[in-house]
This record gives sequence, C-alpha cells and structure tokens, in this order.
Amino acid sequence: MKSLRTLKPLLHIALVVCLSIGLLTFGRQVLKVQAEQSGGSPTAGSDSRMKQLADALITSSYGSTASGTWGDWGAYWNRINSAARGAFNDAKARGLKNGGNASFPQNVGGIHDDTALPTGSYTATWTVCNVGNSYCGTGDSLSEKRDENTGLVWSTRISASANWFTANNCQQPSNGVAPTGANTCTSNNDVGCQCVKLTSSKTGCEAQGDGNWRLPYQKETMMAYIDGSGPALSNSAANHWSSTTTTTATQNAWYTNLSNGTTNPATKTSSYAFRCVR
Repeated sequence: MKSLRTLKPLLHIALVVCLSIGLLTFGRQVLKVQAEQSGGSPTAGSDSRMKQLADALITSSYGSTASGTWGDWGAYWNRINSAARGAFNDAKARGLKNGGNASFPQNVGGIHDDTALPTGSYTATWTVCNVGNSYCGTGDSLSEKRDENTGLVWSTRISASANWFTANNCQQPSNGVAPTGANTCTSNNDVGCQCVKLTSSKTGCEAQGDGNWRLPYQKETMMAYIDGSGPALSNSAANHWSSTTTTTATQNAWYTNLSNGTTNPATKTSSYAFRCVR
C-alpha cells in the first residue's frame, strides 16, 4: 500500500504531462487550420482563404491549374504556385492599357499616348523629387521624378541636342586619341564606333552632379514610356538617346521618344536630346 501511495504523485504528473502535450498538439493543429482557411476545410466553400486567393488570380488571368515543375498540387495550389513563379505584369493585373489619340484612337487599335493620357491608360506612379525628399534620396537637384515601377530616378533634360558619344561620356570617334585614333564611325564594326569612356573632362550623364548618373538603356527608356513618361517628365516630346548600340550595326544606337514611345536606331554622330538615370 505504501508503494502505491508513493506512485500516485508520479502517475498524476505523467497524466498532466500527457494532457499538456495533447492540448499543445491540438492547439497547433487549430492554428494551422486557421492560418489556411476561415471555413470548413482548406479547399471547401467560398470562405476558404486559399480559394479566395485562387479566385483573385483567376480574375486577373494569372497562373494556371496545370501541374508544373513542382508536381501536381491540385487546381488551387497549382494556380497559386504558377502565379508566384511567373513574371508580374502590373498593367495586366490592373486591367489597364495604353491609350490612343485623336488621329489614331483606341477603337482602331491606337497605342499612342498624348501628353494628356486618355482615360483608362496605364501609368505607373511617379514621385516628384524635391528638397523635402532629398531629391528622391539622391541629394541632387537634377533629379526630376522617380518611376516607382522601376525605381529609376530620372533627371531633367540635360541637352536638347548632342551626339551619342557626348551623351554617353565617350571619346569622339575622330579626335586622334588612342585607341580609336582618327577612325570615323560610319559603318558596322568601325573602330571609331566603340565607346571609350572619358576619365577626365567627362561629358554627358557621367559629368553631372556627383558622377552617379548614367545614360539609360534602350529598354529603360521604353519602360519609362510604358509607365507614363509622356506626362510625367518635362520636355518628354523629343527623341532621347539610350546607351544601347544596335546589334547588327555598331555605327547606330537606339533612341526613344519619351512622349509617344517611338524607338529607332540612328547614327551615333546624330544629335538628339538626352537625360540621365540613377
């Protein structure tokens, strides 16, 4: 009898421990279920959080119910997984589009954006750079606006007329300085067409402010137009140089009109406007 009385406290302790473990396990399961859904089961009913997310992706035409590299997780999770792995398109998600203009409107396929964007046209958010936000964090008064879609800060227009070599801080092709020497830039693969960066007496974007400015790439100028550079940036209705050389003709580089989206190659010795990014 004495030994049984001795064991009773131990049995009580063991029972309490078992009950505690059971309650903790049950609590974790409850929390897990609550994290996944607000109703009957993770995939059942309109109040399933997973289903609501999948339905939102369906509405935006994102993702697919098909299996993928992860395997087949079922229609909802396949939709969520494929959407998470895919590229995001803000214009598509928001159902927005580029507008037309009076001479070539949307109803006949127009995609041109005037300075005043038509109603419903896609545009990103542009932040005005000023003293209050330390010129969009650059500390440089050349900063005009930041495209919040790309994070690029765009300068005011630096010049209305300059050749590509000047805009891109490159040695001019016929100045007689090595390695280009007196070579001109008139044909594909001409030595004078390469950009030999100036390290002193800099020009163009790299001569501005604290030296952290650069000439934008062609795709950056095109993205700026898509995001609404026409109305967002001053003096946008002009052809602006990019730093990108054309693939099959090194005597040419790309320019983009930041107001109407036209992008074409031109000889690097041509004169166009330029502005800078950082």
